[in-house]
Amino acid sequence: MPAVSQARVPCIAQLASELRFASKPTLLRHLDRLDELAPQIDPEGIYPQDWIVFRITGYRPEITSPDLVPGEALRGDLSAIAEHISEHAHLTQADITEPYETIDSLAARWSVSRKTIERYRRLGLIARRLDLGSGRRSIIFMQSAVEWFETLNTQRLGKAARFDRLSDTQLARIERWATVYRRRLNDSRSQAAARIALRTGHSHEGIRKALLRIDATAPSPIFTDPGPTTTRDQRLAYRATLRAIEPAAIARHLNRSPSATTRAINAARFALLKSYSLPIATDPNTPDDQTNALESLPATTNLIAPTQTDLCTLIESTRTRQPTVVYEEQMRTCAYHCLLDRAGAKLARLDHASPLAPILDEIETDLRWAQMLKAQLVHAQLSLIVSTIEHQIQGPIDTLDPSRAAFLLLGSIRITANAIDRFDPSHKGRIAAPVGLAVTRFASQQPDIAAPQSAGKATRRIPPGYAIADWTAQITPWHRWLMPDRRIQPIVNQLDQRDRLILTRRFGFDSSPPITRAVLAELLETSPIHAARFERQAIRNALDVVRGIGD
Repeated sequence: MPAVSQARVPCIAQLASELRFASKPTLLRHLDRLDELAPQIDPEGIYPQDWIVFRITGYRPEITSPDLVPGEALRGDLSAIAEHISEHAHLTQADITEPYETIDSLAARWSVSRKTIERYRRLGLIARRLDLGSGRRSIIFMQSAVEWFETLNTQRLGKAARFDRLSDTQLARIERWATVYRRRLNDSRSQAAARIALRTGHSHEGIRKALLRIDATAPSPIFTDPGPTTTRDQRLAYRATLRAIEPAAIARHLNRSPSATTRAINAARFALLKSYSLPIATDPNTPDDQTNALESLPATTNLIAPTQTDLCTLIESTRTRQPTVVYEEQMRTCAYHCLLDRAGAKLARLDHASPLAPILDEIETDLRWAQMLKAQLVHAQLSLIVSTIEHQIQGPIDTLDPSRAAFLLLGSIRITANAIDRFDPSHKGRIAAPVGLAVTRFASQQPDIAAPQSAGKATRRIPPGYAIADWTAQITPWHRWLMPDRRIQPIVNQLDQRDRLILTRRFGFDSSPPITRAVLAELLETSPIHAARFERQAIRNALDVVRGIGD
């Protein structure tokens, strides 16, 4: 099933997400308006967000500071929003009232490849997703949209239609040149294709594909370069970087170049960030109140939440209820949601084909900071969580079997984390209300009943030593990928001065916000490449100490 195209402009992506709640007849009307809108977009123009919403939906929203979208970007995202609308409408054959083209028929009509059709969709060729049943989808193009695109791009399509396929003589010449480039210059397939493309006037991609066909049928291939990295290779390379293995060693293991390995690692990072379903801010600029929250003392100090992996100790630590400072809670909640919005906006603007490593690092650093703020918010609710559970089970939680007590407590912590995600800090309410309701609902669905207590008789209690998972690692999906080995923080003071400085500031071990690699480079007065190398060395040294190998 082909993947749904994603809009690159944040406000367009937001609109596509909001339209999924409309009824099918309404969505079909939106599709008709999109077809009418596309020919009217001037690539050199600028269009306000409220005008775009009005032209697609017929409803003009009241937006105080609407985004301004360049015409070229708007036209490039029209096909993406049309796909989202048709997907949510479950568009079927019965809903189509005019002739249409498929990708294959359109490629044959214009004498171009399927990849070229994909590029044309960014130029305003609007596609729809047709539901074929049994989970199958097909990409179609309405006849009216195709004819309009042909009228607008006569020169482009004429050039494509006149493109001559490579003859046997030309393929033989290309094979001869590629053999020489490989033998004398040790070129890769892509490098040889670039040289041959300059000599023949054909595209680089066309020559590269021709070389792939030549090698596929030759008894002795000219190039033995591995193909594109698989998802497994990308994830393997990324896991290796988390263990601070040098990129050159990873490249040797994968039998790829260092640059290809770096691209594979960035692709894995990008895929993981996309899987977190981060919110997309409608305004790329951070509001003043959120900027103030990010700079406030509660959001920048005392960010390390106390953790306990002993069940008995964790329960006892919640018996003394500490008063929650309203200002601290509000600032941390606002800062947490601001960081998620900022990370989501940056992620939406990244090119999925070649995501930039510095931007990925900024997003990951924001998520590390958000993780620390969320842990503090959850920690402030632990006493409420335990008291709510005990009210539901009608007695102390530590009279339950340890496994059931751990299940109830850790499950309630995850429920609390979800409630914080849904909490809107702009309403100026308290987190305790949604947390109490969520935990009550969760605990009431469990069959546990506390052991009865009798005066003068001892009651069974959970003894010390019953280990549980670190609850701070379970409140966000990115903790396992973005935070270092949990054994490093306790021994960081045993490292030398430079390693201690790197790890402490990079990951916020000093209870301050974590910093990006670019900021770390400035701190060390070196380049980002050297800062990355120093960071990997510091992690390896820390792991050596953990394993008892270091000094």
